[in-house]
Amino acid sequence: MDTEKPAVDATSIWDERYEKGEHVGSQAVIEGDPIDFTQHKFLYQYAIAKPLTGSLDGWSVDSIAREFFNPAPARVLAIGSGMAFLEEYLVAQGYAQHVTAYEMSRTAIEGARARVADKDYAARLDLRCGDVLTEDLPTAGYDAVFVQAAIHHFDKIEEMYALIHRVLKPGGLLWFDEYIGPDHHMYEPEVLAIMDEVNDCLAAQYRWDVLAKHTRTMVPRPSLEFMMGHDPSEGVHASRILPLTYQWFDVVHRQDYGGAIMRPFFTGILPNFDWADPKDQTIARLIILIEQMLTRDGILPNYHTAIVGRRREQPLPPLTAAEEHRINYADWPGLTAKGAPKPAAGLLARLLGR
Repeated sequence: MDTEKPAVDATSIWDERYEKGEHVGSQAVIEGDPIDFTQHKFLYQYAIAKPLTGSLDGWSVDSIAREFFNPAPARVLAIGSGMAFLEEYLVAQGYAQHVTAYEMSRTAIEGARARVADKDYAARLDLRCGDVLTEDLPTAGYDAVFVQAAIHHFDKIEEMYALIHRVLKPGGLLWFDEYIGPDHHMYEPEVLAIMDEVNDCLAAQYRWDVLAKHTRTMVPRPSLEFMMGHDPSEGVHASRILPLTYQWFDVVHRQDYGGAIMRPFFTGILPNFDWADPKDQTIARLIILIEQMLTRDGILPNYHTAIVGRRREQPLPPLTAAEEHRINYADWPGLTAKGAPKPAAGLLARLLGR
């Protein structure tokens, strides 16, 4: 898809959202967000925290940092940091000695600087407004690169991976948590069909769409025209994230956590649920279970993953279409059912550099 010259400037869109405080990145936590299930406490606990950590109170940031940022890397580069809540957390908790964070939105960076100015760790958090692709970053200057839900906004994604590879020291780590679904959220017809069937099972009071102002008969289907006007960078090359990651990095940790139903399905209907009501909790948990079962059995793809990759000395050639086939499904040949690499000939052997 040709997205070299977006019709709308994504940075100005994000500046406006941060100024209004309406986007998730403008606050540490937003309860009941009508769009993003990952920012809703109940859904996060059952759809993300428990599958990734085994505990409703667990947080994958802590579990991954304890394993892979131990000892704490001396220099971490963060890209697309937004309001830098997670980057602040990494230095505050001692998971990183120093973080240099880049964000295109000046509004977000100014807000983040004001928030951390009086913290005793402020000197260890260097917040910069700019495009890392145009900065003169040092080759092999960082021990790790951290990206939270920003790679799917990279228009020049191949250049960005090359940059990340260049600035990392030998053996350096790339850690990200990302949306890896269809580009621009143009969901697959078969996935939409499953969601529509689940939607039909809900009583009318649960199907009231607070954004569209009508009782929905099918899940939202945003057009490409709408997405380009809403944010041309949203999911621009999301489908390229996994292939490029395996090309440039040796993936040492991968935890997929679904989202093919959860991300589109709850958009606009979250406020209809009484999250203190056991009945409403049961309905939501059954929807989560449906997605988890279909994802586990390779029927639905994963739209979200958390990955840690170690820098390859030399990147592999681009993966072929056959090697990429079903790369975000649980039955991808390079993965076990739990998402860890398994010994195999062909693709996996090439990925492991054998």
